[in-house]
Amino acid sequence: MSLSRKFLNIWTSFYNTLLNYIFYLPLGGELSFRRKCINFANIEKGDQVLDVCCGTGTLTKLIAKRASRSGRIIGVDLRESILKVVENTRNLPITFICANSENLPFESSRFNKCFISFGLHHMNDQGRRNTLREVRRTLIPNGSLFVVEYNLPHRILAKFAARVLVKLEESEEAYRMLMNRNLIFEIQRTGFKIRRRKFTGGGMIQLVEACKTSE
Repeated sequence: MSLSRKFLNIWTSFYNTLLNYIFYLPLGGELSFRRKCINFANIEKGDQVLDVCCGTGTLTKLIAKRASRSGRIIGVDLRESILKVVENTRNLPITFICANSENLPFESSRFNKCFISFGLHHMNDQGRRNTLREVRRTLIPNGSLFVVEYNLPHRILAKFAARVLVKLEESEEAYRMLMNRNLIFEIQRTGFKIRRRKFTGGGMIQLVEACKTSE
């Protein structure tokens, strides 16, 4: 690897870490925010939970601790690096799988809860539709989908901050999804009914609970 390439990788890693720190700082830090998400979902002992686009597994591990050994948690991510976090979860009821969220390798009606935290904005329109349909298939009747995503507030300053944050940190697809404000419509269109919606971070982040409707 060339010296310039190494420098670019180091700078990219530093830049992403810095943005991540700045992003979670007003929310009390990443762990504090993740715990709020778990409280919002009312994770209980024995829950069967699917965590789609689980990334480094931070949220997945917190869910597993709350669900205890009577539960079963599966974290799914497209990146093979997810398999490396398995070593740190030997005492938790977690399985990590490298798989595409558009074609989940699970039988229908397996989970009672599913999380997608900051994952949908990485996908294009078709990818989001396919993922939401697959999640719906794997949920039990009346099972709950919990989505954590960016939101475009109505207040001018908060709206400006959200636009800048997503523009700097995320892809053009994420920015387009933010500006279109079409997340709720997309969730409903794939067979879910919105139960609750909560805003945090000055309105820049939304927590959504959606229920799987009957066929």
